[in-house]
Formats: sequence, C-alpha cells, structure tokens
Amino acid sequence: MILSAERIRLDAKPGSKDEAIRQAAQLLVDTGAIAPAYVESMLRREGEAETYLGDGIAIPHGQRNDRNLIHSTAISVLQVPQGVDWGEDKARLVVAIAAQGDEHIEVLRRLTEVLGDSALAERLATTRDPGLILRTLDPDAAPAGAPAPAMPPAASLEASGEGFSIGVQAPGAAGLHARPARALAGIAKRYDAAVEIRHGERRADAKSMISLLQLGAGANAQLTVTAHGPQAAEALEAVRAGFVAGLGEGDDDHAPADRAPEAVAPVAEEGAIAGLPASPGVAIGVIFRHRSESAGYAETAADPAAERAALDGALAEAKAELRQVAADMTTRIGAKHAAIFGAHEEFLEDPELLADARMRIEKGASAPAAWDGATASRAEALVALGDPLLAERANDLKDVSRRVLRRLTGASGDPDISVPLPERAVVVAEDLTPSETAGLDPMRVVGLVTAAGGPTAHTAILARALGIPAIVAAGPAVMELPDGTPVIVDGDRGLLRPDPDAAQIAAAEKAIASGRDRAAAAKAAAFRPAVTRDGHRVEVAANCRKPEEAVEAVAAGAEGTGLVRSEFLFDDRAEPPTEDEQFEIYRKLAEGFGGLPVVLRTLDAGGDKPLRFVRHPAEANPFLGLRGLRLCLANPALFRPQIRAALRAAKHGDIRIMLPMVDGLADLRAAKALIEEERRDLIAPPVEVGIMVEVPAAAVMADQLAAEADFFSIGTNDLTQYTLAVDRLHPTLGARSDALDPAVLRLIDMTVKAAHARGRWVGVCGNMAADPVAAPILVGLGVDELSVSIPNVAALKAQIRGLSRTEAERLARTALNCATAAEVRALPVAREMAHAA
Repeated sequence: MILSAERIRLDAKPGSKDEAIRQAAQLLVDTGAIAPAYVESMLRREGEAETYLGDGIAIPHGQRNDRNLIHSTAISVLQVPQGVDWGEDKARLVVAIAAQGDEHIEVLRRLTEVLGDSALAERLATTRDPGLILRTLDPDAAPAGAPAPAMPPAASLEASGEGFSIGVQAPGAAGLHARPARALAGIAKRYDAAVEIRHGERRADAKSMISLLQLGAGANAQLTVTAHGPQAAEALEAVRAGFVAGLGEGDDDHAPADRAPEAVAPVAEEGAIAGLPASPGVAIGVIFRHRSESAGYAETAADPAAERAALDGALAEAKAELRQVAADMTTRIGAKHAAIFGAHEEFLEDPELLADARMRIEKGASAPAAWDGATASRAEALVALGDPLLAERANDLKDVSRRVLRRLTGASGDPDISVPLPERAVVVAEDLTPSETAGLDPMRVVGLVTAAGGPTAHTAILARALGIPAIVAAGPAVMELPDGTPVIVDGDRGLLRPDPDAAQIAAAEKAIASGRDRAAAAKAAAFRPAVTRDGHRVEVAANCRKPEEAVEAVAAGAEGTGLVRSEFLFDDRAEPPTEDEQFEIYRKLAEGFGGLPVVLRTLDAGGDKPLRFVRHPAEANPFLGLRGLRLCLANPALFRPQIRAALRAAKHGDIRIMLPMVDGLADLRAAKALIEEERRDLIAPPVEVGIMVEVPAAAVMADQLAAEADFFSIGTNDLTQYTLAVDRLHPTLGARSDALDPAVLRLIDMTVKAAHARGRWVGVCGNMAADPVAAPILVGLGVDELSVSIPNVAALKAQIRGLSRTEAERLARTALNCATAAEVRALPVAREMAHAA
C-alpha cells in the first residue's frame, strides 16, 4: 500500500522544518519503503525548491537521481497540529513522498483537492483519527456505473445529529461538473436550510457552485446529502428530484456546436505549430496577438465599509452586464450558448466566494485585492484538481473575476479586442475568456488560436457557435509570432502554418472553397424569395441590434429586420440617451436596410432587466412586473423621446414601431395615442404600429387587438415561458420550456387566425423561427414572416423553398393535436422536413 495507517503519525511536535522532514521520512524507513540515505536526499531537495503547497500542507520528496534508494513507492503523513515553520508559512500536515514511478499521483491529486477547502484541512490537521486522513487521501469510492441507492420519500428521510440525509448518485455523463453544479446550487438556494454534499471525506456547501465543483465527483459517484434547518426535508426532497431528473443533463447537451471535435492523432508537419482542433474550418489571415490586461489597484484600504459597498456595487453592475451579454449572444447564436453567461452570474452569487472576499476586506484588503484574492485561490484550486473540465471552468471564474475588477478599478464594459484589428485577423492569445470570445466579430476575425485551453472549454464552444475556425493548446510558441505574420489556420487538423508558401496557400484556398460550396450556394440563393414549391411566399428577416449589422443582414439575404432590440442604447448608462442620439442610430438602421422593413421594438426593460436611471420598488417576480410597454407608459419622459426619434427616422426608410409586453387593449390604446400625439407634433407620416404577442392574454385577445394593431410579432421565447410557467433557464425544468409544446402552438394558431381575419400580418422573432423542426410548422400555421439571427437567414430561406405549403399545413394540424412537445418533434414528417434543411 502506498499509504497505510502505520505511515500516519498524529500530534507530532517537531522543532523545525528539517526535523519534521526527518520524522515523516522515518515513517517510510520504518515500514521498509526507503533506505535511510533517502532521508538526506529529501533534505537536499528542500534546499533546492520549497515544497509548501498551501492550507498548511507540505510535500517533501527526494532528488530525482536518488530513486535507487526507494524500495517501493510510498507516502507518509506527519500531523503537526501546532504547525512548524515552513518558510513564510506553517505546515500542519507534512506528506513525505517516495516515488519510483507515478503510482502516487492519485494521492497527490486528492491532496490538491484539500487545498481551498479550509474546513477539511483544519479537520485533517487536528483529527485524532488516522482513518480520517487515510480515507481522505484514498476514499473507498464506489465503482463507476454502480446503481444509484434507493432514495426514500421525504417522509422517511434518515435523521441524524446533522439533520436529515439521503444518498444520491452524480450524473452519469461527466459527474457533478459546471452545468449540474449550477442546477444543484439553484435548487438549494430556494430553501431555508443548510444543505451539504459529501463525497468521501470531502464536503461542499450545496449553495456554492465553486464548492460543488471542488468535490471532484465524477460520473456516477455516490454522494450523501444532508440538510438541517426549517425547510430541511423540503430541500432534500427537491435535491433528490433534481438528481433523478439529471440536474439539467439531457440529450440537448450534445448539440453539434457544444460537442468538441473528435480526438485525432497528433499531426506533425514541418514548419507548422500543432495544437488541438477546437472549431472546424480553414482560414487564411494575419496574426493579431491579444493579451488580457490586468488592472492595477491598491492592496489595502482604511475603510472596510466603503470597500464592502464598492464590491457590492461592482457585483450588481457585473450581473447587469452579464444579462446583457446573454441577451446579445441569444440573438447571435441562441439561448443555449448564452446560458454560459448565466453560469457566470452564478459565480457572482456564490456564498463561499463572497464570504471570503468580505473577510479579506475586514482584514484590511481593498475591495479589488479582496475579490482578486478570493477568486484566484478558487481558480487555482480548480486547476489543481487535475480534471481538464474543471480547469476550463477555472477560466470562466477568471473571466468573472476580471469583469468585477474592471468595475472596481474604473474600467467598464467587456474587454474590447475589435480595435485595431487588421483585415482577416487571426487572434492569437495565451487563452481567451468566454467574454472576450463573445466579443469577436466573425466578419473581421477569420481564425482563433490559443496557447492554452481545451476543445471543451466555453471559449471553444463559442468559437464553434460563431463559426470561427479555432485551435487550442498550441503552446507558447504561438505567442512569439509577430503581429502581421501571414498564417493558415487549419481547425480541422489543429495546425497553424506561419509564413505559408504559395503551394500551401493554394491548398488552403482549395479547402476553404470546398468547405464553402454549400454555404456559397445558399448565400447565392438567399436573395431569391422564400417561396414554397406550391407557390406560397414567406418573408425571412434578421434580428438585429446595431446599424453595422444592417449591411451584414442584407448581404445574408434578409428581407428586412423583424426585430431591432433597442435596449443596447439604454443599458449601462447613468441617464437615458437623448432623442438625437436615438435618431442617429435609427436613421442609420433605416438607411442600411435601403428601404426594407425595419421593425423597431421600443424599450423592453424593467423588472429582470433594470435600468440604472429608473427607480421603482423591488418586485418579488420581475417577469410579471413593470417591464416592457408597462414601464414606458409609467415613464413618458423615457418613452416619448424614443417615439420621436423613431418617427423622425421613418423619413429615411420603412421604420415600423413594435410595442413589447402588451397584455390588452388598454395599454395598446394608450401607447397609440401617445405615438399619434408625437407624430402630429412632428408632422411626420404615419407608421405601422404593431405589438409583440408574448403574453398568453394577448394571444387569447388577438381578435380584438388585431382591430387596432397593424401587425403581430410573436415572441416565442417569452410566450413559451408564460404559457408553460417554466423559466427556460431553470436548472431542472428548463427542458420543459419547448416552443413546440402544443399549448404554445395552439396560441400561435389562434393569433394567426385572428390577425388574418383582420388582414394583419404575423411574424415570429423568437428562437423558434430558427428551429428546423419548428419552421415548417410555423409555415403550416400561416405565419407570414420569420425573423432569425443573421447566420440562419440563408439556410431558413433554402428550407422554405424546399417545402410544400400543403404538406406543412398537414404537419401543423397533426402537431396541434399532439400531447407533448416530444411527440411533435418525433413526428416522422417533421424530422424529414428538418433533415431536408
């Protein structure tokens, strides 16, 4: 055995570091693991490099060339409760290592798991039970694939001195990694109870995502959940249900954009730098090196109260930023990938992380130093676990840390690496955070290469979703390439070729051309109208935000924009934008679309998307509160300038005004009266005024609303959420939030019929429009316009041209009579139509 009870000595009192090393090594000598001469080798090694790990743990070991003095690989533990000086720190657990090979690595890995868990380190340093040390470093884990223990109903939970407890099993795909950890923390936070998860001797606060990650609970790991407090039984029942449901681990976790490229054999090519394929495709461009900047700050501060307030303010601002980033990424690449930033928000609410930062402030640290120290220690602990997935989550934590630090040090917003990018830039970095990757513009960035990272990191997932060829783990050599160096990025093979010759460039161009064949054909055909085989026309528009996207949308074949989110003009400001500021943006959008329809959604904020300059009482349920049109009508001084700006811009193109969160005629009439008042004052021509149908009440009352609204645009994201009473990002119920649920389809059907009876057109601007299974059903229901993210325009138009309206109507009728969304998705004709796309 590498570690055994006879190699553990408790309550030792060495007088010095050297004496501690000798005592720990003697345990190895006494058990026949090493020759006495190896003790001196350990002392010599200590003089070359310090072996203190942290949290009171030191790992002395011998010099490499003295391995002949080791009889068998072994580890001993000397417990020193009072501590012994070890450089600038005190060691309380001295773990002597004698290794012939790598048999000790598993024990070392478990040692690193103790780092960052101060409570466990304290128990190990003071326990009177050597078995605790032995079990911690070599727990008797159940084999992978073992059946989950039976979980009793809430009424028969096991009671103990620590409260109630149950046994559960970690998800079988990848264990308790980021997604299920976030889901579990979300469940635990809903209850007035302290909930703890145990894995062997390691423990985690179930409300702390970081603490859960540090458990290192792999696939099918056997866990014990305990809870105490007023709602302990209810909390355990909810946790149990969460584990049974898989904690959000479903089939959709393996969507193509999420899935890392399959492992390939190492590729060697003369003159090329090899890394790992992270996002497919080939690109030719020039190097642009990016280095994340570290903001400077004072280490200490004299006023803890002020520092606490500064930290709280920065955390609040960072949360608002993350919500906006998630909204933007939802538009660009879909809600699934935008959920990455929801996990980032979870870090900002982690109770253990916040407690650590505030404790550091109380001890005299400045807010930036306290936050940086607390996040850095946990990121290091995740890296030390030796699990590649958890190391990649450490990068997410660093991303969150930098976001808050930018706020604390006077900077703001996301890191901007768009200026001064050269044409056809290949961004090269040590590693990119998800926020930095999200900010890349695929129109200017043709490739991405990182020295570190992995193909399963969120950065790689986002690169795949954005369609940017990428290589990761290419090593430090890539950072030595000068800016402007011509390169070929081969994301399929994981190769970067600096200074390619003519033959290599020609081969790359051929590969790019081959890869673009279908995309080029789709783009060429994208300017053809989306007319079904039997002659039915459907308009396909693009969801946009900024004027710069207008040219891109038109080039992609969009027939206008079915949704312009105007919130970006209002976010992260101390005061609202002026009428002239808004007019300039709306004018540029109208001109950019060259007379094509521009559907401008008025400010959709409030509730869950608060504005810094609008004050209203806190709401228990912001999704059902003062948001959208309700907020604008309650703040006419905010609403009127936007309406005036839109009406002025209408002289430069086809601007249409769309009102969000309309729940009935009263608000619609009030808004139309205000719009008409401003129109007359400006002597502006009339514009179409439509509404978002995202509240079930609007669908039910669509016949009356259609008499006064010029058009409807169905926001399927919110309509689904309100209809099914499920938050689409809910940790355990999110899978139920499917817009193809027959209840949602029936509301869409009701809306379309009511609108058409009044001669009104109906669009869909939610994620549902880009779903290849949903699009034929929407066409069959009679939807007139589908508005999707820009990259999806050409493919959607091609899909529609391949449809028969008659077949789509037949599919829609069948779908309306299904019982569940799963039944709709399982319809053979639905799968065939989606596959044809």
